[in-house]
Amino acid sequence: MADLTEMEQRVLAELEEFWKENVFAMLNTIIDPTGKDQEVGMLEEALRGLVERDFIVMGSEGFLPGNPEKLAKIDSLQLLSDLKDWFKFGSQDPHWTLSKGDIKNERIPMIFSTAAGRQKAAEILMQRGYQWWRPK
Repeated sequence: MADLTEMEQRVLAELEEFWKENVFAMLNTIIDPTGKDQEVGMLEEALRGLVERDFIVMGSEGFLPGNPEKLAKIDSLQLLSDLKDWFKFGSQDPHWTLSKGDIKNERIPMIFSTAAGRQKAAEILMQRGYQWWRPK
């Protein structure tokens, strides 16, 4: 797994079961959120590396109905360049969430694993186990 960063490995491992996740849930899962701006930057960097390696694509999805839309690689990278604008840190509930509007009414950025990403995720989980970054 030396070819992937720690954050990239965490993202892929979390995508292994359902093959997709929204960016807010992903960030809140792969770190212990504190609200520091660099947390969103770390996610953006990891996602960019995974898109460039064809392990994921970005897209969007609504709450109900979901109607997922996957983006091409170039469009995925464009979405990532504006990713920080989607995030705010909750003052009452200390987690990252959608910056504007209601998460149940907006189409939000999603991460979708590719076939290569799912294969890599399985390798990571076999080697490192489920959520290895969390205290047992």
